[in-house]
Formats: sequence, C-alpha cells, structure tokens
Amino acid sequence: MADKVVVITGASSGIGAALAELLAGRGTSVVLVARRKEALEAVAARCGGRGLVVVADCSRREEVRRVVDEALARFGVIDVWVNNAGQGITRPPSELSDDDV
Repeated sequence: MADKVVVITGASSGIGAALAELLAGRGTSVVLVARRKEALEAVAARCGGRGLVVVADCSRREEVRRVVDEALARFGVIDVWVNNAGQGITRPPSELSDDDV
C-alpha cells in the first residue's frame, strides 16, 4: 500500500482513525473524512504528514463529491475508498430501503 492514496470516511475516531494511522505508517497517503474537524486534525497529526483532512458529512452527496474533488486535487488519484462512516440502524437490514442505505 505504500505510495497509494486511501480515502477513509469516519476517520475521526475508532476503526477509521486506527486504519489511517496504520496505513500512514506504512507509506500510504490518507484522506481523512468526518464531521469533527478537531478530531480529524488530531488523527492527521499522528499520520506523519500523510493525512489530508476533509471535513464532510457523508450523508450529503454534494459533500462526498467535494471529498473526491479535494483528494484528486491534492493527490491526482484515489486508489482505495473505505466507507467507514455510519450510524446505528433501528431495524433489520432486510427492512432497509435504498434511501436508508
């Protein structure tokens, strides 16, 4: 994964933050996406200069498009996209609509 670019949504904490730190430590550039700027900046500080912070709400399509634009403007390519952002669901997955997902 060295010299690759990985977008990670939900990168401000938990699995997303841990993945970002692991990949950056192995030479991967990471695009850190979440709603909490301060938390993203803290993760970026632990990524040794390999993290690009993009504050965005992944439930808004226009903000996701902005993430793509910013990542491409900085790195010229996106090699991997990890959809880690999420929220709890209150019913079985078989009852979810396309809009829910």
